[in-house]
Amino acid sequence: MTLYQYNDLDEAEQHEAIWDNGVHIGERIEGEYRIILYQIFSFYVELRYHMEHNVLKGARSFSSTEQLKPYTDKIDINFKLY
Repeated sequence: MTLYQYNDLDEAEQHEAIWDNGVHIGERIEGEYRIILYQIFSFYVELRYHMEHNVLKGARSFSSTEQLKPYTDKIDINFKLY
C-alpha cells in the first residue's frame, strides 16, 4: 500500500490498515494530546488523542523523514557491547 492509497481509504479502513500493518514507532505529548507514531509500509501515520477525554482527535500521514524530528531525540542510537 502506498501513502496515496492509504489516503484514499475511508477513516475506518485507515484505522484497520494501522491495526493490521502498523508498527508503533514512538509517541510524544503535545499540550493536551498524546501523539502516537506508526510506520505503515513506506510511510508514517500520527494519531492525535486527547488525553483527558481519551478520544481520537485527528490523524496525519506523511512520507518525509524530516517530519520525524520530534521523535528522533527520544531514540537511543548508542551501540553497546556486552
